[in-house]
Amino acid sequence: MSSANALESSPKRDPHPDVRHPLESEHVFRHLVGSVQEYAIFMLTPEGNIASWNPGAERLKQYKAEEIIGRHFSIFYPKTDLVWDKPGVELREAAKAGRFEDEGWRIRKDGTRFWANVVITAVRDDEGKLIGFGKITRDLTDRREAELRFRQLVEGVTDYAIYSLDPQGTITSWNSGAERIKGYKAEEVIGKHFSTFYTREDLDSGMPQRVLETAQTTGHYEGEGWRVRKDGSRFWSSVVVTPLRDDEGRLLGFSKITRDVSDRKKLLEKIQQHAEELELRISEREQTNAELEAFSYSVSHDLRAPLRAIEGFTDIVLTDFGERLPQPAVEYLQQVVKAAGRMNRLVQDLLNYSRLSRLEMQMAPVKVAGIIEDACAQIEEASKPYISINAAPGLSVRAHQATLTQIIWNLVSNGLKFYPEGKTPRVEVTSKREGNNVVLMVHDEGIGIAAEHQERIFNVFERLHSADAYPGTGIGLAIVKRGITRMGGTVHLESAPGKGSTFYIALPSA
Repeated sequence: MSSANALESSPKRDPHPDVRHPLESEHVFRHLVGSVQEYAIFMLTPEGNIASWNPGAERLKQYKAEEIIGRHFSIFYPKTDLVWDKPGVELREAAKAGRFEDEGWRIRKDGTRFWANVVITAVRDDEGKLIGFGKITRDLTDRREAELRFRQLVEGVTDYAIYSLDPQGTITSWNSGAERIKGYKAEEVIGKHFSTFYTREDLDSGMPQRVLETAQTTGHYEGEGWRVRKDGSRFWSSVVVTPLRDDEGRLLGFSKITRDVSDRKKLLEKIQQHAEELELRISEREQTNAELEAFSYSVSHDLRAPLRAIEGFTDIVLTDFGERLPQPAVEYLQQVVKAAGRMNRLVQDLLNYSRLSRLEMQMAPVKVAGIIEDACAQIEEASKPYISINAAPGLSVRAHQATLTQIIWNLVSNGLKFYPEGKTPRVEVTSKREGNNVVLMVHDEGIGIAAEHQERIFNVFERLHSADAYPGTGIGLAIVKRGITRMGGTVHLESAPGKGSTFYIALPSA
């Protein structure tokens, strides 16, 4: 049945059979084809001669209708295609299958080439006799050049294996980076399943299939693991798999990028090994330090009893028998008392320092102004007039109250002690808020400390002056540093010789 007869028999046919619908006319069809500019649309005779020509064909191939109608369509093919009669092959295929599609080079009137997508459709009459062919040609030169540039870019990448898979995981493309990393040439691996590169352990666990399922489900798969080269050697790879879909969302396959990161893995393993060794050494050192601190605490504690005996009995001798002793003997005994006192203070400071390592500090909100007052109240009465306190009201810190009191007392005592002879000491204690911290500042106008000594003064037994010039044990600032650190704070110093010193203590605000 012809199309016309089919239309007449349709129940939706216009009730006036003699009147044709305007859109069914050949004139409208010709107008539609004539308005297409992006496609060359023309008819061929069964022999391949051009029988019609639209404006799109004129724009694309540069021939006017009167120049080309009647000529054979092989005029558009390069000589390399004419040698084996490609135009004839295409017509025979279209006549046999009803349709033929191909891409290849075509020639314009001026001799330039363009990359064409060609569709040839056989046209038959109602009896099935071949009456010609419809041919549609599209210029894909820009797309081909873009694809070619992309292929060149991918091929030029040698540090990454970049290849594609079909939906089942079969390899469909292979770049030079893949050949370098995995050892296979393209002809050896295209058509094989990508599970070829997986270890036996991963194959047994179903890893390749999970990789594709994850990529398909989530839109992306990324991971690291061992892969196997052609020669059987292993390398540690970083892998990214991305699904490829068409405009309708149908899965076309996957792109896969693999990078050899074996050197990075070895480096990370070495770093991990060094870190573990360092942790072990730190643990051993902490254990040793704990044992030494326990030993020093025990020794210091046990030393205090004989020291008190020496000091006490010497004082008794001086009190009860001093008038009957020669003057040199009295002076010697006085030196014994002073030495015992210094030793007692040293032992006490060592006990305080050691206690800071073992003390379970219960942190609690502490009012800054109040704790400064408490610390300064423990200073000798004679020195109190030289202390000024300017603490901002309402500030509190999270701290261990007894430890913080001792730290402030140490800093204020030092500020009153380290002054040039003949100069009146002056110490100022202030506080302020800085972000989430509260900063306590202890400023003096004493002898100052040179920059090269400002770090080591916080070490145990570090003294910059003799005990005769400035008495002390050399442990006070070590106690300050350890105590502040244990409370989660920081301490630093700004000072210069002859310009005084300012100690800054920062603790978390309560």
